[in-house]
Amino acid sequence: MAQIRLFRVLRQSIPATFRLFLAANFLIYGAVKLVFGQFGAPTPEIAAANGEGFALAWTFFGYSRIYEIFIGIGELVAAILLLIPRTYTIGAMIYFPIAVNVMMVNYCFDIGVQDLSTILTLMSAALLWVDRKKLYPLLQRNHQVYTKQFGKGRIVHD
Repeated sequence: MAQIRLFRVLRQSIPATFRLFLAANFLIYGAVKLVFGQFGAPTPEIAAANGEGFALAWTFFGYSRIYEIFIGIGELVAAILLLIPRTYTIGAMIYFPIAVNVMMVNYCFDIGVQDLSTILTLMSAALLWVDRKKLYPLLQRNHQVYTKQFGKGRIVHD
């Protein structure tokens, strides 16, 4: 009995903890991009300390303020959706490709926070796995859609 209760608590608390951790990270990174500007050409000292790949990537991303704002808005939207219980699945769907992209940039250009970006990617993948039953209809070609406009219980095939 105690094992069942423990399993139930873990099944609910782990995804909630993941959502809060992911949202906190993207809220911080997104806000920094929008308010202060995270990118831009690094100083020669920072470029020398972090290497050529870091300097190249940072300069590239900092070249366009509009692109930086676009990334920041994407991170903030994903974070806010993760915080709302009704929208956390769509938040995870938005979060995952952003996290994968950040992780790959970090690894490919040796940015230095590969461990954090890997954890964020794995946590967002875990949230999608937990909600996989909700996502199955999106992955099936001829899925059944339940809609309110046709009345309760009526099935529409697309």
